[in-house]
Amino acid sequence: MNFQDIPACILSIRVKPTTKTPALQEQPVFAVEARLSRTDEFEIRLKDSVVFVRPVVTADIRLLNAELASGRSLLAQLASPAADGSIELQVAFFTGDSLEMGDVEIGVDEYVENGLAKMRLGEKGKRPYEVLGQICCFQQGENAYFFLTAGPAIDKELKLDADEAPREVRAEPTSKNSFGITGNGIRFVVTEKAMPGGNSIFIASRLKAQRNDPDRALRLAKGRLRFVDWTQAGQVQILAKAQMTALTQDDGSYLKKWDEFGDMEGELLLKQAREVGSLQFEGMSQRRDGTVTVLISQASDSSWIALEKGAVPEVELVDELPDYLKTENFSFKDFAGGIEQSDELKRREERNYFNVVGFDKETRVLTLKTETLPRDSGTLILSLAGETAQIKRRMAARQAILEGRAANPQLGLLIEEQGQIARTREPQKTPPLTAFVRKKVFRNDPTVMQEKAIEVALNTPDIALIQGPPGTGKTTVIAAILERLNEIADKRGTRIKGQILLTGFQHDAVENMIERLSLNGIPVPKFGKRSGAADDDYSAFERNLEDWCSKLATELRERNPRIAEVEQEREIKNLFLQYVQAPSRPLAGSLARKIASLGVAVLGEGGMRRAENLAKNLTRDEKLNEDSSQWLNAARRLRVQSESFSDDGPERSVDALEDLRDVLEENERELLDAASLWRSEDGPPSFLADLAALKMKLLFRFSSPPVFRVEKQNDEVIALAEFAILRIMTAGHSAKNKKSAALAEFLAELEGNPYGMMDALSDYSFAFAATCQQSVNRRMQAQKGMTGSDVNKSMEYEYVIVDEAARVSPRDLMVAMAQGKRIILVGDHRQLPHIIDEEVARQMEEGEGGQDENDWLKKSIFQYLFSTRLKTLEEYDGITRRVTLDKQYRMHPLLGSFISRNFYERFDPTEHFGSGRPVSDFAHALSSTNGKPAVWLDVPAQIGRHQKDGTSWTRPAEATVIVRKLNEWMSSDAGKGLSFGVISFYKAQADLIRKQLGNIADDDKKLRVGTVDSFQGMEFDVVFLSMVRTMPSRESIEACKRRVISKGESWTDTKEAQFCFGHLCLYNRLNVSMSRQKKLLVVVGDAGALQNQLAEDFVPGLVDFLQLCRRKGVVLPC
Repeated sequence: MNFQDIPACILSIRVKPTTKTPALQEQPVFAVEARLSRTDEFEIRLKDSVVFVRPVVTADIRLLNAELASGRSLLAQLASPAADGSIELQVAFFTGDSLEMGDVEIGVDEYVENGLAKMRLGEKGKRPYEVLGQICCFQQGENAYFFLTAGPAIDKELKLDADEAPREVRAEPTSKNSFGITGNGIRFVVTEKAMPGGNSIFIASRLKAQRNDPDRALRLAKGRLRFVDWTQAGQVQILAKAQMTALTQDDGSYLKKWDEFGDMEGELLLKQAREVGSLQFEGMSQRRDGTVTVLISQASDSSWIALEKGAVPEVELVDELPDYLKTENFSFKDFAGGIEQSDELKRREERNYFNVVGFDKETRVLTLKTETLPRDSGTLILSLAGETAQIKRRMAARQAILEGRAANPQLGLLIEEQGQIARTREPQKTPPLTAFVRKKVFRNDPTVMQEKAIEVALNTPDIALIQGPPGTGKTTVIAAILERLNEIADKRGTRIKGQILLTGFQHDAVENMIERLSLNGIPVPKFGKRSGAADDDYSAFERNLEDWCSKLATELRERNPRIAEVEQEREIKNLFLQYVQAPSRPLAGSLARKIASLGVAVLGEGGMRRAENLAKNLTRDEKLNEDSSQWLNAARRLRVQSESFSDDGPERSVDALEDLRDVLEENERELLDAASLWRSEDGPPSFLADLAALKMKLLFRFSSPPVFRVEKQNDEVIALAEFAILRIMTAGHSAKNKKSAALAEFLAELEGNPYGMMDALSDYSFAFAATCQQSVNRRMQAQKGMTGSDVNKSMEYEYVIVDEAARVSPRDLMVAMAQGKRIILVGDHRQLPHIIDEEVARQMEEGEGGQDENDWLKKSIFQYLFSTRLKTLEEYDGITRRVTLDKQYRMHPLLGSFISRNFYERFDPTEHFGSGRPVSDFAHALSSTNGKPAVWLDVPAQIGRHQKDGTSWTRPAEATVIVRKLNEWMSSDAGKGLSFGVISFYKAQADLIRKQLGNIADDDKKLRVGTVDSFQGMEFDVVFLSMVRTMPSRESIEACKRRVISKGESWTDTKEAQFCFGHLCLYNRLNVSMSRQKKLLVVVGDAGALQNQLAEDFVPGLVDFLQLCRRKGVVLPC
């Protein structure tokens, strides 16, 4: 096997020796290491010497450093020497450490021999054993190597082909007793087979031809392969046996738990589909509003219930029911297996999916969002298309991680509790900041921990976590990391495109992250739309892109005033060309008017008069057919007799002036103007005769019959256009000026082609943005130059940066993480928890493990890595991978201290953070507050208690108080420049407040009302928190206690607190809701509910805030 045939990722870098040495020639390289004393040099060990080299291209220094720091094993050689003394250093990298296998004998049977003959591999006349040795082994000096895969990475190879029946020769291959060998154009499985006497041998099977595509799961094995007839194979050696045991050991536990969660989630999905079942329809009727209606003629009882509840958002028209509806015991694993086996899901547009607009229970009529259906009657089922796409993405990412084929092959080992990663090498440090980035990104000097976070992110060999409490500048740190990565990136050729993925769980998180980012002068493109968004809906990114294009166009025009003339010439030429090819009166008029707009400076006085006269005449003729009726009426209403004129003549003259101004001659306008100003005291009008003549003239002019004919070119128009183009060229403002012409063309694209600009930006963008799920959609695959169905095959980024990472469920986070060579997770596990299916979590807690054993469900991957796994890795290799930001800039220092004390230091004193801005930055003058930052607006329980609203809660008394105070402050001088947020834990309360506010709530930039879940990452000058819960009576508490005990459950303080305070017990939600403000936080609720020991134990944050308001803030009566 030659070096170029090695089926691994080969990095090629041109280098030059840094010391005087004979010219380097093509030869093996036995080791490559970073030179400790020189950060830009590398030490390469040759057969008889050690040489120091430096990459010719500066960007390659960091690239090679990063690869070496990962601790992966490698093979290398020098090739292609050049006349300038440089030579190519080629390095093939493999996952993990090199495996010492020793000599390995592999038995070959007639099946393998026959398969090899069919593939026509090797030289003619050579025996199969020699051919296998030749194409599967690589010789470097005295050392021999081969390339293997093991564990889940060989699962696909283990599946039996239809034409390959099992034979007595072989043991049944499994991932426990087998490994894979990859050679030049070939792959096969090696299985350990037990023999009589207690010994065992290796047998080859599952022979496949294969392209030499790089395989990230490949391991480098040191040892010599020897292929023999299986009957003569020697026993497995101790060294190979030990490596086999280590390779096939299964240490996975953490990710397996989430696999089980996914299986249960899938079973619930199939259960939902079965409840809907099949819906027989007939009587399809098309409607004018782009919908159709169908009559549901037959459905099960559960189907009717699902339709009435609105639990059928989308349906699929099918010819035959799918297996999961036909067979009750068809499991989710069977369903997922069907997805995995298909090469590619059919395109959504090729299948019959339709959104449900509504269902009428009385008439049983279902309304669907579509112009028509393929047939008038048939069968509908619940569509699982969206869920299926998500399932496939999660499965592909999970499989890539399991097999070691993620962008970072060790990702699974990095995550798993017992995973043993290859020992990484301390990378050569990249400085966290340069003067340029410091000035561009930071308004204030960065804190020590912000700089450390940037340094850790830039220098991690694999993964870094940045915990950012509220207002500590997470987004600013991300911006600085991006700018630094952009500075040190390789800008050669196409390498700049899409090196970084910016992602998060929700569109809001992604859009907030990229809103203020600008790399290389262009915004970061975001791909993918919100669920349910129409194709023509503008996303926040598209609006920002439009603003960017508009701003850039304005700046270009200001800096290059001559562009306007070039644009005019281009427009005149375009209109001229259109007119020559398809002459028409409207086009002739537009062309003449455009020429007239050039002005005297270009056309000269004579040319200007000529253009104006022609434009006027053409305009009049052009409008004759369009407006002749209106013009005729205006002319007919003119009064020309003495008596009628004295009645309303001036008024009718005014009407004529307004209607006919654009088609009147100057003297005609003057006459009508005089007539409009006449008053009875002026005496008999002397102009009536002239007015009568004008009326007759206008009636004749506007009564000309319309002409219907094929238009011919107007010679006068042609001559004027040629004259204008010549004058522009003479004036020196011609498009022949290449710079101006290019700028004019660019402006045309900026202002008239938004989708073209999106594509152009993508080609030059250093970073792409998308949600975790949509980061592998077809649009992203196209941007990454992917073809084929394997969404993970080429989806690879140098860095994947995830914002609000603690909110992303593990299975969705893996979709993004599987794409990153290095991963940066930014978030805060003390704020909102990750989003998982609550029904699945409830069922798992009610299962065998119980609630205590399923506490892992509540922990996001971010929290698990931050608090547990990365500590172990840091102890293992000494590389820092975690940083907590320790200074907030968002809110008043008093409120910052309150948040730190109650939601961070309470759990870990090392998570304390301070404030970086003075009190004076947060001054306000809102009435009744004395300028304080903390206010409790007390709404005692006797004014009105909380009440049930469906599955939610409302408290109208709180809503009324909030709306009254909002109206007072927002309409005051002190509140006009402020932004306001109103947060509730309950959707029904938020809806009630929004309803009472009316139109005031329409301006999102001034005021936003919603539940806490939609507010993470946002900030406002003033925030109202609606508490809602009041303290229940002792009788209702006792009644709840009896109900719990009657179910056989124990009554605890925790259950009593949940009954009394509900969501207020969730400290992370309380943290988010009380940390969105800059200047003022107002909690609105019943202070009396907090004056007991239960409140101090279970809602200590609220109790502390009430005490803070009493000591250093204000308590207001309602």
